[in-house]
Amino acid sequence: MSESERRKWDQKYAGLSPGVSSEPPDWLMVQLNRLPHGKALDLATGTGGCAIGLARRGWDVTAIDISEVGLGIAAKSAERLRIEIDWIIADLDDIHLPPERFDVVTVFNYLDRKNLSGEIVRSLRPGGMLLFETYTLDQLQVPGNHMKNPDYLLRPGELLMMFSGLRVRAYRDINLADRAVASLVAEKVERLNG
Repeated sequence: MSESERRKWDQKYAGLSPGVSSEPPDWLMVQLNRLPHGKALDLATGTGGCAIGLARRGWDVTAIDISEVGLGIAAKSAERLRIEIDWIIADLDDIHLPPERFDVVTVFNYLDRKNLSGEIVRSLRPGGMLLFETYTLDQLQVPGNHMKNPDYLLRPGELLMMFSGLRVRAYRDINLADRAVASLVAEKVERLNG
């Protein structure tokens, strides 16, 4: 991601205040019972809704985003709730995640087709779960849509292909009243001996 992208996100978050997004997305809330407890990683955390939501429910959370401003808001929100989260400022285009470290990885409203899917799979422990949700091409037809570049939108079935090495536990490709998204819950299958 370029420096101009970093500035764009910092400017987007500049007018927000702590507490603006302390609840995780609906898809995560619906899937909580499927998730193994332990270490969680929230990628492209923005103002920390997923990270804070998971930490409030007992996960040990690391959250990564390119925006220092967004992470500052998230950190203040977590501090007010007396929640500890490891906040990391990093460009996801260049990230190398530690192998088999996380029981849960979440990604919401972000798409990187280059290296991130491989990094995510590698970072999951066997039995670990991925929750991924982002916009589809149908988002271009949603009234009041803020997305303009189709390069940042999923094509039909693309999310399933990106994580074809994981076992799908839940999937939807849906047009809701305010957004069009594909959502995935997938598990890294335990290694077999021999």
